Amino acid sequence: MRFRKRDVLQFGASLLIGSGAAFAFQYFRPIGERVGGSPTIEGILADPDAPRIGPAAPALTIVVFSDYDCPVCRQSYDAMREALAGRRDVRIMFKEWPVLGPNSERAARVALAADRQGIYAAFHERLMRRQGRIDDDLLRMAVQGAGGDWARIESDLAANAPAIDRALARNATEAFALGLSGTPAYLIGPLLVRGGLNEAGFRQAFRDAKR
Repeated sequence: MRFRKRDVLQFGASLLIGSGAAFAFQYFRPIGERVGGSPTIEGILADPDAPRIGPAAPALTIVVFSDYDCPVCRQSYDAMREALAGRRDVRIMFKEWPVLGPNSERAARVALAADRQGIYAAFHERLMRRQGRIDDDLLRMAVQGAGGDWARIESDLAANAPAIDRALARNATEAFALGLSGTPAYLIGPLLVRGGLNEAGFRQAFRDAKR
């Protein structure tokens, strides 16, 4: 059967329209689940001990549940940084949730100790963008690269072990209360996002959080 040129053009146009509609649906559909306003969320946001960066009165707060040995956490970290480039109105709260074994827990404990030196953000970035496996040599280099003192880290880990235990236990309890099964997860304003996002996904989540 022969097709007329007009039929081919009409068929091609319909494909383009259909593809555009599918793309628009994917782009505009909400990301995550709305959970804002619950006591669990209010408790998470009120945590005075969670490491954080950003302004005291932000337009948007992001809470990050992550594990330093989680490859998706690391990929999503870079995507989130790109999506937030140039913004100064966002606060990020970090919830250390080491679910992947002893190396993850050791890194999380060192991160919380690093927060006491005011170097959490720089340390966190070094671990999230690292090459190689986690061990004490890598942690020491990350602390020193962030401008910290490794001897003080070891001292703070010993002196503040009960407080660090409580922080990790609280983070785990909050994660389970949210129904999380693993890392990463994000509270972006009123939205709970389970799993990683690319840069476009984060940007859409930021838009959805305002609706």
